[in-house]
Amino acid sequence: MAMICLVSAKNSPGVTTTAVALAEVWPRPVLLAECDPRYGDIVAGYQQGDGDVAKGLLGLAAIHQQTDIRQEVFRHVQPLSPTSRARFLAGVQVPAQAAAVSVLWEPLSRVLPALVVKRRAVDVIVDCGPLYAPHAPLPLIQHADLVLLVTGDHLEQIRAAHDAAGTITAHLAASRPHADPRWCLAGVVIPPGARRHNPREAIEQALEIDVIAEVRHDLKVGAELLGRRNLPGGYSRSGYMRDIRELQTAIDRQLNRPAPPARTVAARRLSVVPGEAAHAG
Repeated sequence: MAMICLVSAKNSPGVTTTAVALAEVWPRPVLLAECDPRYGDIVAGYQQGDGDVAKGLLGLAAIHQQTDIRQEVFRHVQPLSPTSRARFLAGVQVPAQAAAVSVLWEPLSRVLPALVVKRRAVDVIVDCGPLYAPHAPLPLIQHADLVLLVTGDHLEQIRAAHDAAGTITAHLAASRPHADPRWCLAGVVIPPGARRHNPREAIEQALEIDVIAEVRHDLKVGAELLGRRNLPGGYSRSGYMRDIRELQTAIDRQLNRPAPPARTVAARRLSVVPGEAAHAG
């Protein structure tokens, strides 16, 4: 079981669409948790309004003070779609609801990474939205097994992602004082247009983290998947969905890598060169 958080530096460049597409192709039991504090797109878009908004964060927030939500999470999920094996935890529908559900971030950060249903481990994909949004689910990011920082390839997007990588690293370090926090952080590039502005290798160097995949710009599938409008027949075999499957494989590779040796606090201090402390990871 693993909890994978998808987050962007600003104005999600395809975070929700990527999370939905990953849930569609995930090879194991999976729960998609919509934790973007601005608003949820999946009920109105991907589910075409047929989903139940009470089966999600709003329902859990209503009962969390009276009950142990560890026993309640899976009672508040629903199928992602009528034909999907993935399950879905619906998020807020308007930003005004974010403060009410933000009380769930801390308990969910302990529950979701260890979710077991009917004796089967369940992976969890979390759509966190923009990192700096009010009421962002920072405890979930802090306790994730893997955080995917999604960015475009324009210079201003890369610059914002670089700053976000530093912030995420600090949150990961708080829960892993003797491990390299960037071990749990990787990048995903989603170019906003057909024309490329910076290659994946340059983005990886700028972000100083592994960039494990690139998902192509696709007007026919990627741009239409979330709203399920005008999707071409056989879209599951499209180049876009092939990129998503390659991303899923890359995620498994990241999760299954041998962990690096634990480091001591003393070793960390020795690695900081005087005058460069401001740049230390």
